[in-house]
Amino acid sequence: MRRRPVGPVVAAIVLVLGLLAAAPAQAAGSAKFRPVMLARHGTVAVAALPARGAFGARAAHKPFLRLSQAGRTGKPASVSVSLTSTSTAASSTEQVLSSFGAVGLDRQLALGSDQFVTPPDPQIAAGPDHLVEMVNSSGSIWDKQGNLLSIFDLNKFFAVPSGYSFSDPRVLFDQDSSRWFASGVAFIPPSYGSVVVLAVSTSADPTGTWVQYTADNSSTLTHDQPKIGVSTDKVVISWNDFYEASFFLGQSTWVLQKSQMTAGSTPVNGAALGPDSSRSSPVPAVQLTSNSDEYLVFNGTDCGTLGGNCISAVGVVRISGTPLQGNVTWNESDLAIAGTSAPPAADQPGMPGSIATNDDRFLTAIWENGALWTGGNDACIPGGDSLARPCSRLIQVLTAGPSVNQNFDIASTGGGLYYPAFGMDGAGDMYVVYNISSTTQYVGVRITGQAAGAGVQTVAGGQTVRAGDTTYDMNPCFGTNMTSRWGDYAGAAIDPQNTANVWVVGEYAAVGSSSNGDVGCDWGTFAAQLTFVTTTAAANLTSISPMSGPAGGGTPATFSGTGFDTAAGKTVFAFGGVAATGVVCSTSTSCTGTTPAGQGAVSVTVTVNGVAGTGSVTFTYVPSLSSISPSTGSTAGGTLVTITGAGLATGQTQFKFGRNFATGVSCNSSGTSCTAVTPAGTGNVSVVAVVKGLTSNSLSFGYRHK
Repeated sequence: MRRRPVGPVVAAIVLVLGLLAAAPAQAAGSAKFRPVMLARHGTVAVAALPARGAFGARAAHKPFLRLSQAGRTGKPASVSVSLTSTSTAASSTEQVLSSFGAVGLDRQLALGSDQFVTPPDPQIAAGPDHLVEMVNSSGSIWDKQGNLLSIFDLNKFFAVPSGYSFSDPRVLFDQDSSRWFASGVAFIPPSYGSVVVLAVSTSADPTGTWVQYTADNSSTLTHDQPKIGVSTDKVVISWNDFYEASFFLGQSTWVLQKSQMTAGSTPVNGAALGPDSSRSSPVPAVQLTSNSDEYLVFNGTDCGTLGGNCISAVGVVRISGTPLQGNVTWNESDLAIAGTSAPPAADQPGMPGSIATNDDRFLTAIWENGALWTGGNDACIPGGDSLARPCSRLIQVLTAGPSVNQNFDIASTGGGLYYPAFGMDGAGDMYVVYNISSTTQYVGVRITGQAAGAGVQTVAGGQTVRAGDTTYDMNPCFGTNMTSRWGDYAGAAIDPQNTANVWVVGEYAAVGSSSNGDVGCDWGTFAAQLTFVTTTAAANLTSISPMSGPAGGGTPATFSGTGFDTAAGKTVFAFGGVAATGVVCSTSTSCTGTTPAGQGAVSVTVTVNGVAGTGSVTFTYVPSLSSISPSTGSTAGGTLVTITGAGLATGQTQFKFGRNFATGVSCNSSGTSCTAVTPAGTGNVSVVAVVKGLTSNSLSFGYRHK
């Protein structure tokens, strides 16, 4: 049952506060849907949208609404806190493959009116050939090399009504239908009546045509932060409702017939729930595995809207059925967790507590093969710290039960981590992009993650992919006097063409320009392509057989050890830095190959997949002789001879004629040819080379009387 609002809340142009006493969460499956219809509004050809507006860049000059409770910092979390220790791309298992500067306030101002806005709410989606970024209030299309193909006004893209302003973008690419889905809200002062806007592409090409839809157009309800998810047969969109941007009325969820939307039909059948005051800020999951059910999550401990009736639980909802069949069902499980708290404002150099971190609602959700990741902002005390800081809560739910498998914060000693967004790749690796700042670092974009199979409640070393440039203060630009708006969220998306990679986007503090009037209040967004690399224990070489061979090489050898890669070309054995040839590894412990040429005793090492192994063995090159010319000479000695072979070197080689050594030995740099003067002798004698105490095979030399 809906509860009556408790107490009035003053509305402001930037910040509107809302409280409602909420009832306990309803039992699983007890929520009742009503039939609704989604109206088709029209179509839009992205290629035809203008890249420059007809009105001045400063025609709209306002921050967007934040409908949540202000100034409420809760008790620090009691969950495990993982510090995101710094690492570099060379040492972390999470790698940055590519990156580029995406849309910023300066770049979108050319679109004209309604573009001087904050915060950006950056979102990213990846398709077969393109990336789509949406922010307040522009959309942009990029190739995967970071080249901008198109930028356009989202007010025009969604065809928002005259006098309305667009906010809260969301965008995703659905692999099942090969279509792009986008959503947001348009509102109008002073009542802040609003309408939810949606668009779906007609193909996998985002530069083509999109079909526009509108939902729940109300003159009194302010729809806050609509979030969208797609299953194989339904589109689900959820938001919070406030009465004239003042009193929290509850969450609303619409379930829409996907097949009708992708066909561009009108009307589209739907089933709606709400406003429902017992739940707040549900987030439909972006689903990477084909599934007819759609999962939603919400934070039962987000007390900013739920008031005193919030509970320490994560609400996990499985929506089944379709509007056309008339069997849409809300199946809810409220899983007990150690709760979250609203975080303190974040610090900047010279400006402590100056960046708004809003509340502890869940911001994004991602689901794949039964694992769902979600989370948002939290308050915690990092290790080695004494103060509560903005932290990021990470929660993993296994939906088969369902059950909570992981629930922890990531934090930075002396600083804040906030506005996390989650992505997953095809192997189940999880990625997080978030903001970081402190009294010594400007607001930047940072990443971490958890490889599939890693220890629970652990993350890879954090990497700052884009540092902030300066302090951010919106107040001089927007005529306000409050903590500066930031976020309200970031974005992440799998690459459908290479499912080992995930794209992320986040906001950073940019410099701005005096000509645009945004010095000190300019924001930029930064996109990066990430992947996890597989790390294994280094290979270990323990023995080689035989342990010696001719200096000319060509000796078949067997290598023994551990960690060898049986794939061709992945395992390399080096003899004094020179690679063996013809290496074949039949198992991870045994390989064969052919020795290269060399001299003396050398160290043999192994490298697997570019990673140097441990252990080394010694291989000894025995010098070899192949010819002597002339092969006869005077018994008195003094004959200049040329001796060829391998493993011969000036200063290290002696030639022994019988029992006597030649003199004047000189060898070429390759060790294949030497000259020497014969000693005195009689008869036929054996000639051998002695190099570093190693004796070669023998040749014959005959002494003749003159």
